[in-house]
Amino acid sequence: MITKAKRLKNIGKFYDFSSSANDLDWHKNTFVFAPNAYGKTTFVNVLRSLRDNDPKLIRSRKTLGAKANPEAVIAIGGVNHVFDGSRWDKPHPDIQIFDAPFIQANILTHEIGHEHKKNIHKIIIGEQGKKLAEDLSALKTKEKAKSQEAANLVAQFNRGGFTLSIDAILAIPAAEETAVGERIQKLEQDIKSKESEETVQKLGYPRLMAAPSFDLSGAKALASKKLVAVHEAAEREVLAHIDHNFKDKSQARQFIRQGLDAMQADCPFCGQDLKNAADLLKAYREFFDETFRAYQQGIVQQLTSIEKWNLDNDLTALISLHNANLATVRQWEKYLGEMKLSDFATTVDRYSAGLAASKGRVLSELEKKQKDPNADADLSPIDALMAELAALKAVADEYNNEVSAFTEKAKQYVASLPKSDVVSIRADLTKQQEIKKRFTLEWKRWATDYSAATKDAGALQSQKNAKQKELEEAGKTIFDTYQKRINELLGTLGTDFAITGLTGKTDERANESYSDFGFLILSQTVPLTTRQEEAPCFKNTLSEGDKSTLAFAFFIAALEKTPVLDKQIVVFDDPLSSLDETRREATARLLLTLSPTVNQLNVFTHKRDFLHMLCDKMPENKTLQVRSDKKHGSQFAVLDMEEDRKSAHARLIESMERYLGEDFGPTAETMQGNLRKLFETVLKTKYYRVLASDIKAKHGLATLLTTLFVAGLVDVVIKPRLFDLCSVANGSHHGEIVDVTARHLTRDELLPLIREALDLVHKV
Repeated sequence: MITKAKRLKNIGKFYDFSSSANDLDWHKNTFVFAPNAYGKTTFVNVLRSLRDNDPKLIRSRKTLGAKANPEAVIAIGGVNHVFDGSRWDKPHPDIQIFDAPFIQANILTHEIGHEHKKNIHKIIIGEQGKKLAEDLSALKTKEKAKSQEAANLVAQFNRGGFTLSIDAILAIPAAEETAVGERIQKLEQDIKSKESEETVQKLGYPRLMAAPSFDLSGAKALASKKLVAVHEAAEREVLAHIDHNFKDKSQARQFIRQGLDAMQADCPFCGQDLKNAADLLKAYREFFDETFRAYQQGIVQQLTSIEKWNLDNDLTALISLHNANLATVRQWEKYLGEMKLSDFATTVDRYSAGLAASKGRVLSELEKKQKDPNADADLSPIDALMAELAALKAVADEYNNEVSAFTEKAKQYVASLPKSDVVSIRADLTKQQEIKKRFTLEWKRWATDYSAATKDAGALQSQKNAKQKELEEAGKTIFDTYQKRINELLGTLGTDFAITGLTGKTDERANESYSDFGFLILSQTVPLTTRQEEAPCFKNTLSEGDKSTLAFAFFIAALEKTPVLDKQIVVFDDPLSSLDETRREATARLLLTLSPTVNQLNVFTHKRDFLHMLCDKMPENKTLQVRSDKKHGSQFAVLDMEEDRKSAHARLIESMERYLGEDFGPTAETMQGNLRKLFETVLKTKYYRVLASDIKAKHGLATLLTTLFVAGLVDVVIKPRLFDLCSVANGSHHGEIVDVTARHLTRDELLPLIREALDLVHKV
């Protein structure tokens, strides 16, 4: 509640007003009287500036010629709100104002345009509806901006050269970021392979290595034998022959011996004595055993075979084969990548000297056995040669495993050559490259931004639709209720018109809401506007007073729906214009009804009679007035309603009583004339019906008294005194007693006459 206007300086006609006196405190119902142009509207503008936190409303009303900045201090609820010339230290939004700017902004006195329709719409839908409309407008703006952001991202995508769709790009799993690289490499290799397929098909494969080998088992067996062993073998064969061919085996040895006795004493071959059977058998074993001859032949054959074995050629062939394999492998490397074979040439070099030496030693041992079959042979060279050949073969086997693995890989490569043509592979490669591109920093950021933008746009779209529906549902009730209430108020205010068809509409292009309605006058609907100049419409049908009343009804209806109405300070600046004389009583009753529901009711008016009505209906009030003079400008002051409401008759009596004790200013001539006025007023009021014709004929006091005495309505006892006073009074004014010389009395002469008049006035 406004408790006081403490300071108003350099604002309009408020040159330098300040107030600290308690008698200027504002109350729950505060009424301010001020003639037009005294500054009441200026003060209301100060309150509007405080409400809207708009310094321009005060600065634009800076006192003409003032050098200092405007200042204002308004106390609300015990808290000072200070305007320092540039801004308010704290605004107070809970102020509702009905004044000319409200009417101009909403119900223009000439015609209602689109801006008025928008303002009316804001009034109708109220704070809750306004909040819904503002929320909807904000959502539309956000949704439009977010949709544009998404559209810009789509345009960026289209410029990115993708063949995949946006959905396809966004659907790519995150795991593809690492997996796609291998696929691209394979496809690139497939293209190379496909382009070189004919060449690949003609490529050869590396060959297996055949390690040098020589069967030394026979040589080793022959070298390890002696003739003793041959004799033993021959003896076994002779005994076997005896067992097979002689009946009497016990006589066989004797038979052979006797047969041999017939021969010369010495053997014809070797010259040995054959008489002894043991010698016979020995000679037999040594010279006639087939096995012996075979042994000799075997030694010769082994020597010949080893001598013919060209170990150097075999080793050189291995190196040549290895080098050929290396050349073949290098031809495959561009398709299979870098491949390696063991360095078999170095291995051959490492083994060749040892093999040659071992071979020589084996020949030496066999030659020795050839000369002396019973000589003890050294088998280690044979074993060494066999071991070296086995070791070389083992290395060759490992080498061959490498060759086989390489050959298998090469054959698999050939088998896996893509069946598709290069064009198809390139198309697939393009797709994979787009997938890879999707995971670059630029397009990762794009995907994040696009997903967020589309998600936000979708959410805002849903919110906008929901808010639109909420506003529409609220609007159905609001507009029906509002139209009904406005028409009730118009009826209370005594208008002969009503509004009809009140609806909310939306200008989709401007994203603005507005209200439209018409008027029902004499059962005919009249629109707000019409294209036909002569057709009835708001502009040419409603009077200016009707338009002002319509604005008042709009304001009251909107005010009643204001949230926390009990916290609102309501200000009316001249709710009745000079065109609203017929609606004073109804307006006062509406304000009486409104008062208990608001935090404070403040009414500024230039109409005394309306002010008196308000005071009659709301006795609990504070009345102030704005006084103004050229020197001090406008000032708030207390307005004594009892004094203000006194009739001229009461004031006349008070001045006469005061004159008895104080010569306070009026002249004796004036007070002498007041004697006539005193009685005329009482008689005309009390006996109006009897004196009506005299009053109409403008007869004077003497005639009025005569009529009353004739009618017997006044006591004849006081007749002489009354006519005597009448004669004194008529001298200074007009009257019918023209033959009486006017008597100009002094103050002292008048005093007893005034006392007598004040006494007689109660007796007529």
